[in-house]
Amino acid sequence: MDTLTRNEPCLIDTYKTAEYRRWEGRLHDVAAAAIDARIKNLQHGKRGDWRAVGDGVCELRFLQTGPGWRVYFHETNLGALILLLLGGDKASQQRDIAQAKQILAELKAKQAALRKQKQAAVNDRKGRKGRKQ
Repeated sequence: MDTLTRNEPCLIDTYKTAEYRRWEGRLHDVAAAAIDARIKNLQHGKRGDWRAVGDGVCELRFLQTGPGWRVYFHETNLGALILLLLGGDKASQQRDIAQAKQILAELKAKQAALRKQKQAAVNDRKGRKGRKQ
């Protein structure tokens, strides 16, 4: 079979924030395995039980296992990239949602600043070329 015509599943890239990694590192093995399996499903476009919580942040819910774990994420680039922002459980849900929104806002602000800096450098180079001629 020609490999170019075969439909292969396209994996969605995921990136973890430092806050998410800290939370993930505190999980016990069974919890970490369950959450990792769910993230793998998310990478294949299978969200399962989730909901939007506002400002571009979504919440994966784990209602059948553990203390009601939650993973907060943001999907970008038309479904090609997912940022894992933060994790928590039902007891810290409201605080975690607010923190996930703050993390996302900070990441977007950094991205906008980098774009502005890059554009300024491009404009500066164009200005120098025009003066040399």
